[in-house]
Amino acid sequence: MLRLKRTLWTILAVCFLAVSWLWDTLAPLIRAFLDLLPLERVKRAVIDFMDRLSPYPTLAIFLIPLVASEPIKLGSFWLFAQKQWFAGSATFLFAEILRFGLVAFLFTACKDKLLSIPWFKKLYELFVRAHVWAHAQVDPIKAKIRAALIEAGLIGGRGPLLRRLRALWRIARRGSVA
Repeated sequence: MLRLKRTLWTILAVCFLAVSWLWDTLAPLIRAFLDLLPLERVKRAVIDFMDRLSPYPTLAIFLIPLVASEPIKLGSFWLFAQKQWFAGSATFLFAEILRFGLVAFLFTACKDKLLSIPWFKKLYELFVRAHVWAHAQVDPIKAKIRAALIEAGLIGGRGPLLRRLRALWRIARRGSVA
């Protein structure tokens, strides 16, 4: 039972880190894309408007990405129902990128004001602690996998392919990755 519990917590940690990795990786890309758009006056006007708001109305602004992306997602589901898989997938991806980009922009623009809300700050600190916890769960597994790959010669450039495959076979038979 303890092993099952640990496995479930590890899966949760991996999922959490995957979402976190997407945020960390895609946020700068989306921000760079938004910087390419000639909307500087619009972005400046939004930031100026949000600077005039108090913290709770600023928090309400975070509903805008949801309101903007959900109708587009409904359109993608309609395309899926029409068996237009590529168009449905592209539309769904566009809705997610739109929502993600707007949230990243809004959070960056008003992070300090949002953190002035006590419960939001506690939630944010909980998120940061969860991030540290998830790394503590996953990092030992990553280290074992990396050590096995190095031992097998699959990373680190340790010889010809046949020797690498034999070493990987030995590791698999020994069960040192699990």
